[in-house]
Amino acid sequence: MKKNVLALSITAAVFGLGFAGGAQAVTVPYGATADDLRLSPNGIGHSLLVPYYTAQGSNATLLNLVNTDTLNGKAVKVRFRSASNSDDVYDFQVFLSPGDVWAASISKGADGRANLSTNDNSCTKPAKSNLGSGFVTARLDTTFTADQKANATREGYVEIFNMADIAPGTQLFTATKHVNGVAPCGTGVTAAAWTALDTDAANWTGLVPPTTGLMGNYTVINLATAAAYGGNATAIRAVNSAIDTNVADNSALGNVVYWPQTAQPVVGISAFTADPLLRGGQVVGASYDLPDMSTPYTTTTANPLAQAGNLSQALATTSIKNEFLADQTVAAVTDWVFSMPTRRYSVALDYATNTRVYSALPVNQQYFTAANTTVVGRQICVTGIAYTAFDREENSPVNPSDVVISPNVPEAPTAFCGEASVLAINNGGKSGVLDASVAVRGIDLAYKEGWINIATPGLNNNGLPVLGEAYVRAVAGASNFGVNWGHRFSRRGL
Repeated sequence: MKKNVLALSITAAVFGLGFAGGAQAVTVPYGATADDLRLSPNGIGHSLLVPYYTAQGSNATLLNLVNTDTLNGKAVKVRFRSASNSDDVYDFQVFLSPGDVWAASISKGADGRANLSTNDNSCTKPAKSNLGSGFVTARLDTTFTADQKANATREGYVEIFNMADIAPGTQLFTATKHVNGVAPCGTGVTAAAWTALDTDAANWTGLVPPTTGLMGNYTVINLATAAAYGGNATAIRAVNSAIDTNVADNSALGNVVYWPQTAQPVVGISAFTADPLLRGGQVVGASYDLPDMSTPYTTTTANPLAQAGNLSQALATTSIKNEFLADQTVAAVTDWVFSMPTRRYSVALDYATNTRVYSALPVNQQYFTAANTTVVGRQICVTGIAYTAFDREENSPVNPSDVVISPNVPEAPTAFCGEASVLAINNGGKSGVLDASVAVRGIDLAYKEGWINIATPGLNNNGLPVLGEAYVRAVAGASNFGVNWGHRFSRRGL
């Protein structure tokens, strides 16, 4: 079966946040304005986080983004970030009509870079015909070779946010609403008017405060073995904390955060992002850099540093637990993924000086500082992590010879190196399931199966904002099997 067919039949999702601008009144499911961000208990929200994508080896990642709102359209930002230091490697906009699904696949292109492919009929900016180019390497490590840069695009995570709802009865709604299975986009509205949406505020008519309704799924599939691993995108809701969640859903209206998908430089970008490199000018920010996950989205938070702190707080966990399987009688191997999608809004690596650059988040919401980060091999590592491993019979290593950790400094899993890091268990430090190579560490235990508890106390025992899963592959005869288990977290915000 061809990859594009797989992408449309087994898909996964992504979604995002926005930028304050003019809006018109409209009837929406939720009338209250949002004053906080919370982890969604049902996987549906205003924004989505896909903790890991890969196009390494024979792997491809299938994405599916769903608008469960059957009244309003959604103007969505999708951004792919590299697993190494969260550098933006690909971003665009998707316009979902009510009840719409957008599907795509990510695989390795002929030049080695990750490449997005879609046959979906929803409107996008740029147009679908221009989305087939390889991921962008311009912001990756300047010391990398072309091959190293291409490799860095093939692993990472995805952030998706609803920049604004699209109100029924408006010109934009008509342009993006499917007719006989195809959205008109530039047809039915002049091409000039569709383009002008990016440049003329008068043509923003139709963009209104964003409601909840985004849902997403992702599938990593090995095209050589047909082993597949599926997961749900983590959803974040903008909520009104005054609404009793025992009585009603407290999802609320966020700020309209639509920004043009253009290369126009942004003056005063620090008002809209907590990204330390954009704020400090090490990276010149453009309109397409906005919105990001730190762009103020609630009525009570006008400061992107506070927004970044609130989002990290919603994801913070003090421990991570999961199982592993490494029984050689079935050729079993296990990779664990740890993704920290809000770390970029606290600390980033300036490649020109190989130094960390920080943003000063509120004191009680600082999860990444000089006290718990370091730089190893031109990757930021988060330290202060401890682990305890057990086999199926309650045994835990007591002798140093029971555990071999690689590489030596910093030891894994006592540090998370890279933004979306992979821990290979009992495979000599080599990723056996995901073919990861951007940010991979290994731990070899004297057990063929069991479970591990990783303590992530963070600073002042506030935890660390982490997402992820365990991926297991096994072989029985000529058959390959794949299974993944979501990590169990001790969330601070729950």
